[in-house]
Amino acid sequence: MRIVKIIIPCLLLNACIFGTSKNAEFYTLTPTDTPALSADYVTFVGVNRVQLPKYVERPQIVVQRKNSTQVNISEYHRWVESLSILATRVLTEDLSVLLPSAQIKQNRYKGEEFDRTVTVEIVNMDAVLGEKAEITAWYVVKDKADKVQIRNKFKRDVPVGKTYDELVQGYSQLLAELSQEIAQRLIQK
Repeated sequence: MRIVKIIIPCLLLNACIFGTSKNAEFYTLTPTDTPALSADYVTFVGVNRVQLPKYVERPQIVVQRKNSTQVNISEYHRWVESLSILATRVLTEDLSVLLPSAQIKQNRYKGEEFDRTVTVEIVNMDAVLGEKAEITAWYVVKDKADKVQIRNKFKRDVPVGKTYDELVQGYSQLLAELSQEIAQRLIQK
């Protein structure tokens, strides 16, 4: 018992002196600076919350290991808030830049009416640091009567560097490309 009384304080003292842990770093997705596609498209568009696979909808950033089916869930590289909220915000902001005459906002309130409603389900959001980030998504655009106007699959990848910051920039770029495709389809419809 006496040894325990000596060992525990020594271990605690050792942890206090030598055991400083690494601080977590937090990341956010950002809208991109892209030129407007059409200043003539005037309508009211609601963007529903982006749906994500459960394995990435967590505070930690998830990456795959190279040439493996294993994933790394980083405790030290985290999203600043829910990834689905970040993706929805960026998608909404990107669409607003691409279609500056349209009123585009997140669809947060039940009963709010829009001329068009955009729903995005990301079914795959994977990355390997130092290689690529990729997104596979389905998007649907419905009219005011809830009739499907557009349904399409989006699949793209971009090269990314070896840092988490470069990875997050890659995801932002992919969301910008998704926004461009959706905006283009809205204009055509």
